[in-house]
Amino acid sequence: MRLISTFIFCIVSILGISQDKSVLFIGNSFTGAYNLPDLVYNIALSKGETMIVDASMPGGSRFQTHKVLDYTLDKIASRNWDYVVLQEHVQLAVLPEEIAGDAYSPPHATELNTIIKDNYACTEVVFYMTWGIKYGDAFFCDEYPPVCTYEGMQDELRDAHIAMANDYGGTVSPAGEAWRAVINEDPDIELYDMDSGHPNINGAYLTACVMFATIYQSPSVGATFTADIDDELALFFQTKADEIVFGSPDIWRIGFNELSADFYFEEFSPMTYSFTSEDETIDEWEWTIDGILYTEENPTHTFPEYGSYEIELKALNDCDTIISTEILTLTDLGLNNNELHLSIYPNPNQGIFKIKSNVTSSTPVTILDMSGRTIIDFQIDEKETEISLDLLPDGIYILQIRDRQFKICIQ
Repeated sequence: MRLISTFIFCIVSILGISQDKSVLFIGNSFTGAYNLPDLVYNIALSKGETMIVDASMPGGSRFQTHKVLDYTLDKIASRNWDYVVLQEHVQLAVLPEEIAGDAYSPPHATELNTIIKDNYACTEVVFYMTWGIKYGDAFFCDEYPPVCTYEGMQDELRDAHIAMANDYGGTVSPAGEAWRAVINEDPDIELYDMDSGHPNINGAYLTACVMFATIYQSPSVGATFTADIDDELALFFQTKADEIVFGSPDIWRIGFNELSADFYFEEFSPMTYSFTSEDETIDEWEWTIDGILYTEENPTHTFPEYGSYEIELKALNDCDTIISTEILTLTDLGLNNNELHLSIYPNPNQGIFKIKSNVTSSTPVTILDMSGRTIIDFQIDEKETEISLDLLPDGIYILQIRDRQFKICIQ
C-alpha cells in the first residue's frame, strides 16, 4: 500500500496561561502544517478566550501509529483533557478494509477512543475532518474509484467522520466542508500547498477558524488574529467557517454532550406551577423552589401566597454541574407582566416552534444567526405564539426578546 509521502515532522507543545479549555491535538503533518494548534490558540486569544494546548503530530502518522506511540500515550495521560482532536491520515480515513488492510481506520479509532476515555471519561473527542486531495487520490483511484476526484474524496471524508462521531459519541470539526464551500464560491482562492494535499496558510487559517468555532461553539468572526492574511480574506474565511459549523450543528454533533440547566414552567392550577427540565443529558436534578428541595425531573409546586420566588435548578451528570436561576413573581393577575417569563418548545425543532410567555402587549422579537446578523424581526402579543421558520437552513439561531437571548436549534 503506497501513501502520500510527507516531509514535515512536528511534535509541539504550546501552553496557554488560563485553563478555560484544554485541548490535545493528535494527528500528522495535516495538523502540523503552519502549526494548527498554535493558530487555534491565537484565534481564541484574540476572541478573549484562553486555552491550554498540546500536540502529538509526527508526519505520516495515522491512528494505527498513535495508539502505540509512547509520546502520544504520555500526552493523553498528562491531564484530564477537555477535548482531544483526532486527525486520521487523509487517505486511510476513507479506504475500505479490503484495501487499507491492517491500517483500516475504524478498529484503531475504537482503540484510541477507549484510551482517551479511560484516561478521563468526560473528554470530548473531536474528529478533525480533513479535505479531499486537490485532484483526487491518484494512488488509490484504480482500487477505489470514489477517491478519483476531489469531490468524490471529500464526500467519502465527510461520511467517514460523521460515522466516527456517531459511533463514539464525539463531535466533527468539519474543516473539509469549509474548504469545499470556499472552493465552490471562489476557485481562485488557493488553499493547497504545492503538493496539492497539505494546506497553505490560507487553508490552515480556514481550518483553525472551523476548529475554534467547533470547540468554543462560538463564531470565529471577529477574531483579530489573522495569521498575516489580508483582513478581508481572513473575514471571508471566518464567515465560511461559521456558516459550515453552525449551519448543520446536528450533523456535526455540536453541543450534543454539553450539559444545560435550561427549564421552563407553566401554570398547572391557581398558584400551582409545573417545572420542566429541557436537557436529556442530566443524571440528577436538584430543584430549589421557594426554599424547598425537589430531586425529581419535573416537579410541581404550590406557592403559599403572591410574591417573588427564586427558582433554582442544579443539573448534574458525571462530567459537569450547571446551575440556572430565575425569579418568578406572582400577583393576583398571575405572573408579573413586567418581568419576562418565556419558554421555547420544541427545541431543537424543524423550524416550527412555540413561544410561551407572559407578554400582554406587542413585544418585538429578533432572530439572529450565530454571527449576529439579523434574520427576521416580528412581534408577539399573546401568551402562546406559534412561529414558523421552516424556510431557514438548519442551524443554531439566537432568539432575542427584550434583554434576553435564547438559542434555537433548527434541524
